[in-house]
Amino acid sequence: MAHEFLSITERYTITSHGNGWAYEVEDNVTNETLWFQDDGANQLRNDTNNFEDDNVLRQYFECLCE
Repeated sequence: MAHEFLSITERYTITSHGNGWAYEVEDNVTNETLWFQDDGANQLRNDTNNFEDDNVLRQYFECLCE
């Protein structure tokens, strides 16, 4: 089961898999994608305040994609 939604600024598309077991996050500007699962998915959800903070998503992409 997957559910797709946009971040607050619509820069990121988040796909939730298995009721939050994993998340695929795509940067709609660069087309880069990050994958988080298990504890990483929980940490992402907490760090972004349930995906309400795009600044945290931007920081993840800066750290993990450079």
